Amino acid sequence: MIAAGRLRDRVDIVRATKVDNGGGYVTTWAAIAPAVPAEVIGLTGTEAVREKVLRSVSVYQITMRYRADLQPKDQVRFNGVDLNIRSSVDPDGRRERLVIIADTENAIATA
Repeated sequence: MIAAGRLRDRVDIVRATKVDNGGGYVTTWAAIAPAVPAEVIGLTGTEAVREKVLRSVSVYQITMRYRADLQPKDQVRFNGVDLNIRSSVDPDGRRERLVIIADTENAIATA
């Protein structure tokens, strides 16, 4: 069981959806779970060259109560920063908590 006091941060879980715009489809991002209580810990910060541009990459560990609806293509938004989910694990198999590793590398801006 996760103590409620550990879950001091709030994250949004967002999912890409295709919306018909009359001439095709446009990908939009919608919060499927806004303001989810979580514990967010910054793990590392590095720099990477992507498309000939130097970009910073931050890696976070996010712990929240267990959710079965999380998908690999979903993203997490924390303090206005979009994060790609790299892994999500139920560490003890009890469906009590979910530990997510997410980073800013190649995250698609959702706002």
